[in-house]
Formats: sequence, structure tokens, C-alpha cells
Amino acid sequence: MAHTAVISNNKGGVSKTELTVQLAAALARAGQRILVVDMDPQANATRRLGIEWDANEPIPTMSEVIKADQSGSGEGAVVACGWTSPDGNPTAEAENIDVLPARFDLINRETEAGVIGAVRRLQKALDGWTDDYDIILIDTRPDLGHLVQMSMAAADTIIIPTDPNYDSVEAAIRVNDFVTRHAIDIANPTLTVGGIVVTRRKATIEHDYQIEGLRDQFGDLVWNLGGLVKMSDGSELLNPPYIPEWSRFAEADAAAVSLSDWNDRNGRKTVALYDAVARTYLARFLGTKGMAA
Repeated sequence: MAHTAVISNNKGGVSKTELTVQLAAALARAGQRILVVDMDPQANATRRLGIEWDANEPIPTMSEVIKADQSGSGEGAVVACGWTSPDGNPTAEAENIDVLPARFDLINRETEAGVIGAVRRLQKALDGWTDDYDIILIDTRPDLGHLVQMSMAAADTIIIPTDPNYDSVEAAIRVNDFVTRHAIDIANPTLTVGGIVVTRRKATIEHDYQIEGLRDQFGDLVWNLGGLVKMSDGSELLNPPYIPEWSRFAEADAAAVSLSDWNDRNGRKTVALYDAVARTYLARFLGTKGMAA
């Protein structure tokens, strides 16, 4: 059975979609089979995974999947990750990643929150066909509304990315409080927060202060990614403990590619860091160290 994680924060701009996409790539490099479910009407994860909407050749998206309200309805909307190598073939990572894409009209499903059983629609859509995947990652919009609650109802755990700024940290706490108080109300009483991933960290006193506050609030749930890693070429890199605000992340987001598309030192640094995120995920949730650098 696939392990399912929702990537959630009540505030935007905290690298939520970046974490979803690049964690999927890192887990794929580790040999895991990944399904990414885009539950954000902005559809940024869909685009960054190389899938473009074509009005002349429309494909089903999560709006139709959720509207169907049928067991297994997601299977017919699955598409392969669109990342390709220079020769036009799927990259090695893409071969291990499938996507349930989104489009802006997914927002229409918000208005159906009052329909009986609506919070279980995503869970129903994933029933009966996802056992071939090792991990399901669900990207969500930056709130705690119906689409996010539907995602949480289908998940085993929540991963909260947050930059170390006051408003973002407060939003992370709100997500944790929501899960603690309302997991039973969304028919998923065993749901818990499984990790806090610090993103966009800068070497400032304010960010250090906010990270210390996160540690006080969440303890070991704050993932420490730091450590010396040996690369396949024999070189060594020292990972920072948290994800910094490096320009390469924004470049990968804009280009809709994996960080592994670059083979310069900055590329190797970013890949090594997300490989550490993947190792932490595998160790915490699947009970395995799972991969080499």
C-alpha cells in the first residue's frame, strides 16, 4: 500500500510546490514509484512536472475526478511526468513519476463542500488502483479549506514546509492545530503531522530566531538535513540543515525541470540536499535509509 503525504501550509510562498515536485524527483532517484496529486487550482505542480494543458487535446484533471465522486475515478486521469532528456525520451526520474494533474477549474469543487461525503471524494478516487505506487504526494493550496481537508482525509501524514518568517511559522502552527483538533472530523482520526521542512532559509538573526521557535514548538518533527554526503564522483558535500533560498530552486521551478538537469556544482548541491529530504522521508515513514548520495 502506498504511503500518502499531504504537503500543506496555511500560507503561500513557502516553497510548498517546490518541495512536492523536487521531493518526488529525489524519491524517484531512490527507485521509488511516485504518484503526485495536484490538488491546487493554480496547477503549479502540474506545470513543473512537464504537463501543459492543451485546449485542442483536453485531458481529464482533478476537477473531473473529484466531481465524479466514484471509487477509483482517479485512475483514468493519470498522466506520465513530462520531463524529457535531450533526445526526447522520458528522464530516468520521469519514468518513476505519474501525475494526477490539476487545472484552474478545480476551484469549482470548493462549492460542493456541503455535499454529504464530499470530504472523502479524493480518498474514493484513489481507492483500488494505487498499490503499484510506493508513495503518493499531494500538493495543496495555501489554506485549510475544502480541497485541503479532502486531501488530508486521504493521507497518512502531513508534511509542513515553512520559511522561517513569523507569519509562515504561525501558519504552520495553525495546520498542526487543525490536524490535532479536526482529524476525526474529516474521517481520518489517525492523521498526524510527520515533519516540518524549513525552506528559503537565509543566514539572518531573525531566521535563526524563528527556527529556534519552530524547534521549541515541534521538537524532532523539524527535519535536520545537514551532514557530509559523498557523491557518486567521489567528491564530498556538506548539506546545510535546512533548505536555503538558493537561486537554482527558482530556476528549476521556472524551467519546469528536475534539479538534476544541471550537472554543475550548484546543481549537485541542490540535488544532494533534496536527496537528504528523500532519505529523511524514507527513514521516517517507510522504515528504510533507502538511497545513496
